[in-house]
Amino acid sequence: MKRGEGLSGPGSGDNPEWFKSPPPLPRVPVTRRAPVAPATAPPPASTAPPAATGPLALPDEPPTEQLPLPESESIAEPGEPGGPVAAAAPAGQPRAYWFGLAVLVVGLVAIMSSLATHVTSIVQTVLLATPLLLLGVGLERVGRGVGRASLRTLGAVVIVVAVASPVALSLSRPGSQVSTTVDEQVPAGASNGALHVTLGGGQLHVGPGAPGLVRGELLSPGTPSTEVSTSGKTAVAALAGPRQHGLLARNRGSDWDVRLGSGLPWKLKVDAGPLTADFDLRQLNVQGVDLSSGISRVALRLNQPAARVPVSLQVSTGLLDVYLPRSASCEIRVTAPVGALVQSNFGSQGLVSQGGAWRTPGESATATFVIEVRVGAGRVRIHRV
Repeated sequence: MKRGEGLSGPGSGDNPEWFKSPPPLPRVPVTRRAPVAPATAPPPASTAPPAATGPLALPDEPPTEQLPLPESESIAEPGEPGGPVAAAAPAGQPRAYWFGLAVLVVGLVAIMSSLATHVTSIVQTVLLATPLLLLGVGLERVGRGVGRASLRTLGAVVIVVAVASPVALSLSRPGSQVSTTVDEQVPAGASNGALHVTLGGGQLHVGPGAPGLVRGELLSPGTPSTEVSTSGKTAVAALAGPRQHGLLARNRGSDWDVRLGSGLPWKLKVDAGPLTADFDLRQLNVQGVDLSSGISRVALRLNQPAARVPVSLQVSTGLLDVYLPRSASCEIRVTAPVGALVQSNFGSQGLVSQGGAWRTPGESATATFVIEVRVGAGRVRIHRV
């Protein structure tokens, strides 16, 4: 082969321009896809975890440890162990606190002193001590919650007083009693009699047997008040118990035995506290009875009525026994708070329930006892004798 034949390259002498420009690169065919329309439905949920919004952690990077906060940045409340020291209160706040505490102490002492001169029995003292005990517990808890030792001390003192008062009263010696005799004649022109009794608490017996208007033996912690007056044709015998001096005097209850003359028709009105009473009115012409008392046990014995006789018995809690002749006509209504426990025996004594009242069959319209009973809780019984 001769020089230059069949060669195409740098050694070829026929194409000197080959060295000046390189040969073109071979063309690679490109396949084009048709454009894809945007999807209207949301893309399917991916099982891959969501992309992190913060800086990405490398796989080989160790996990970040949570460092404890310094003590000064603790979230404990001020005043608690380990908590930050509370900022000092302004100068006016301690003064206002101690002034309010002093006023509270003075008010508590005034209230306890006032109530202590009005309660007249151990039961009333316990009823007073119960809310006082709750007040003391509340003060002690509030003082502990706000970190005030003075409030806790005041609450402890109130608790001690509330517990010690009934105990001291039960161990103390009652005051002495005074015996008083009352004997009054019927005033001129009187044709009716009325007995008004005001008694703090104790025992009361009322019956016939006075030669005149009223006669009685009154045993009380002090001298009772007795007064006889005339209102029109009615002779009024008013008997009032002595003023009781409350917890500080440790009162005894009264014990009264009152006799009434049988020559007059009578109306009785009794206003008392805790009472044990026996009204034996079978030999008297009774025109009305009105009793209001606290925790009581009452026996009321009545004669045959000559007219419509109103009988009102109001007792906070207790036992009421009403004795009637078998031939006597009566109707009885009992009023008690909703849910109160009141027992009765009206059905077993032959009374029938009609119109919200218990009535004797064939009740007389002109001669009957109309009995209204208001009781908080207890037992009401009718005895047909």
